Amino acid sequence: MSTTNRRIETLSLLQAHPGISATRLAERLGVTERTARRDIAQLRELGYHIEGEAGRTGGYRLAPGHAMPPLLLDADEVAAVALGLRTTTAVGGLEAAAVTAMAKLGQVVPSRWHRRLDALADVQASQWPAQRSTDQEVLIPVALACRADEAVRIRHRRGGKMEARPVDVQPHRLVSVRRGWYLVACPRGAAEWKVYALDRVEDVQPLGTRFPAPEPPSDAAAFVSDALAHGPWRHRVRVRVYTSGDLVREMVDPSVATVIDDDYECELRFGTDDLDWAARWLAYLNVDMDVIEPVELTGRLRVLGRWLLDRYQS
Repeated sequence: MSTTNRRIETLSLLQAHPGISATRLAERLGVTERTARRDIAQLRELGYHIEGEAGRTGGYRLAPGHAMPPLLLDADEVAAVALGLRTTTAVGGLEAAAVTAMAKLGQVVPSRWHRRLDALADVQASQWPAQRSTDQEVLIPVALACRADEAVRIRHRRGGKMEARPVDVQPHRLVSVRRGWYLVACPRGAAEWKVYALDRVEDVQPLGTRFPAPEPPSDAAAFVSDALAHGPWRHRVRVRVYTSGDLVREMVDPSVATVIDDDYECELRFGTDDLDWAARWLAYLNVDMDVIEPVELTGRLRVLGRWLLDRYQS
C-alpha cells in the first residue's frame, strides 16, 4: 500500500472507528505504531483536525466537521456516482461497500444536493422491485461492521411475530437476494455460519472486537440462496424433472430451489411451509416431473389439476 493510499485508509478508519487506538490503527494498516503515529502527524500538517487522547483507553478521532476532505464533484457527477452505487448493490461482494459509500456520500455533499440524492432513491425504487423494508439504522451499521470486520450485537426475531432477542455475531458479508437484505454471520462461540434477515433485526450495537470464527463461505450470495431454499421449512421437497438441469436452472431462482444434475434428467430440491404453493409453483414450471417426496405433494397436484379441469373445461 502506498503512503498516499495508507493515509486515505487512515482517514477512513478514523471516520468508521472514532477513538481508535494507535495499536489497532497499526494492525489494520499493517504497519508499526510509529508509522501510524507519523501518518497522523502528517495528516494534521495537511489540515485535518485529528484529536488524540492519551492512556490505555485513549485513541484518535476526527474533530466534528472534518470527517472527510472536500468532495471535488459537481452535481451531475454526484448523481452519476449515486446511481452507480445503487446499481452496485445488486453485485455480489460489493453490497456492503456500496451502502457505506452511499452513506459517506450523503455526509460530504453540499446540503443543497441532498434532495437530488433522495430523488434518485425514488427513481430506483420505481424501476426495480422494492427491497423489503429494512431500517437504514440497521443496514448501515451492519454494512460498516462487515467492512471493519467488527463483531456486533443484533436484536433479531426468528419468526414474524416472535420477540426480538439479542445475539452476538461476527459478521462476514451483507447480501441482497430476492428484494431482501441478509447478513452472513457466525454467532459467538458457534462452529458454523448462519443467515439473518435484516428486516427481522431491530437494533445493531458494535462491540469493538472480533470473535473467532470458522472459515467463511467462499460465495456469500450462494450461501444465502441455499439457506433460503433449504432453510427450516416444514416440508422438504424433491422432484424428478425429465429434462436437463441447465434448462431448469434458467427457470428457477437458486434462492428458491436447487437443481441436481443426473445424466439427461435432474432433481429439484427445495423447502416450503405450504404444499399448495409448491403445487402451484411446480405447475407453473410446465415440465414433465414426478414427486419423490413428500407423498402429500402428489395429492395436492391432483387437487390442483382437477380444479383447473372443472373450472376451464368447455
